Amino acid sequence: MDSAQAAPRCTPVSTRTQLVLASCACAGATAFLYAVEPNAHSVYPRCLFYQATGFYCAGCGMTRALHALLHGRILEALHDNALFITAIPLLLWLAVPHLIRAWKENAWPVADIPGKSLIRLGIALVGLMVAFMALRNLPGWPFDWLKPVAATG
Repeated sequence: MDSAQAAPRCTPVSTRTQLVLASCACAGATAFLYAVEPNAHSVYPRCLFYQATGFYCAGCGMTRALHALLHGRILEALHDNALFITAIPLLLWLAVPHLIRAWKENAWPVADIPGKSLIRLGIALVGLMVAFMALRNLPGWPFDWLKPVAATG
């Protein structure tokens, strides 16, 4: 292959550029979610698990919960998906130092997590999600409070 037919070379995108682009995408998605009410518009996808079974999955109500949280309605957000809302501070606590380090070094840092610890963490998270899913589908008080506000899944 001669130089005229050589495939174009892609220059790698720096870590900082990736962070800026991801931040812009998150800001745009957040602005859209803030402006467009999930219960009033059908632009948001419906939960396929709920539509197929009539049971709430661990993720049902996350979009409505985030919308309510963005509007300062914390109790409504907890009612829509308590697991997700309570996990947000933990996720930020874990992610923000990693992202700051990536910005400073302009390279993605390696997360050194032993394999057995990662497996145990994964099993614990799946167990927590299954327990939450089971509890929010039980009838009666106090389990009704774990169901999303809107019954559309």
